[in-house]
Amino acid sequence: MKKKTILAVLVCSVLLTACGNKQPGEEAKVDEGSAVAIVEDVNEANDTETEAPDETVSVTEEPEDDLYYKFNPHAYPQKLRDAYGDDEMEAFLNLVDALRAGEDSFKCANRDVYEWCFSGGPLDDLFPVARFTISGDFLDGYSDGVGHFTYDIPKEEFLQKQADFEKMVEDILKENVDKTYTDFEKCIALYEYMVDNYTYDWQEYEDNDLEKMFDIPRGTYGTYRTFNDKTGICDDLSAVYSYLLLQCGVESMKYEGHVGEGHAWSYVTLDGVGYFVDPTWGLNENGNPDLTFFMMTEADRELDFGDQMDPIMYYYDHENLNVDFSAKDDRYSELHGGEFESLDRDNKILYYSVEGEEKEFHYDA
Repeated sequence: MKKKTILAVLVCSVLLTACGNKQPGEEAKVDEGSAVAIVEDVNEANDTETEAPDETVSVTEEPEDDLYYKFNPHAYPQKLRDAYGDDEMEAFLNLVDALRAGEDSFKCANRDVYEWCFSGGPLDDLFPVARFTISGDFLDGYSDGVGHFTYDIPKEEFLQKQADFEKMVEDILKENVDKTYTDFEKCIALYEYMVDNYTYDWQEYEDNDLEKMFDIPRGTYGTYRTFNDKTGICDDLSAVYSYLLLQCGVESMKYEGHVGEGHAWSYVTLDGVGYFVDPTWGLNENGNPDLTFFMMTEADRELDFGDQMDPIMYYYDHENLNVDFSAKDDRYSELHGGEFESLDRDNKILYYSVEGEEKEFHYDA
């Protein structure tokens, strides 16, 4: 996907969810393509002595470090820290730093925190390369404030995988967003990126049950695999979408509804206000993103799942059960039922269509 603009030329651990009963891509339409947005500073050259036969224009591009996002190894949702606590997040960030340095131990507050770091969810969602390439030891891995782990592949191979992954993430962000985008624009741009580039993995869906999942080879599912293969189930797709948003500074985390088979989507926060975004049900193969599942409220989601919605727990109960995961603001409700067409960032207009009729949505930021 390219940056789409006009006028101004994204089994946690053990295959957790089965993604409900809607088939992504049910209503397919042909995408008309997209355009690349280029940010430039154009300054006319001044000539006070003679008049040049042709007007001279100099073009100065923003330095890439100032315009594009660099990989952030410490990207995580604040709500995750709120839900679990400082000890868990500080230990996890210590683990991340140790992994990127090729070390095999990290500072850790206690054994429970150590086990949380290796429980599946934190690594899969926040440091995907390590999910199936390192192992903790729940019996002897923790002692005296230090957690130990082992590499399941040669350390040099692990470090190369991580370096390649970081470049992949930077390239995705560079192609789809930059630092001039508002948080809302990042959300829709990466939502479009998911629809344009990812597919639903029906084989993984079929294998997602207790009788089969232990026979599935490690590393053939999860967030890292979905980044590489561009396919997955709801758990994987929502993790990828949330991860990319976190990397460009938008608060986002995976969220789950426990009804029937269960389903995972993303919870995003814009200016302190929460919304649900479902990149799985938004898939509209061979067509434009389905905006029905973009910036949803609790009422919208309850039409699918009733009121049994709980934030993802990474196999541990939250220490703080009072973290706010509400989604009540309906300012984007008029988009639901439409398909995304393009974005005019200069005039803050999102163009979408409903049954072939083009419509405009004017957004503030």
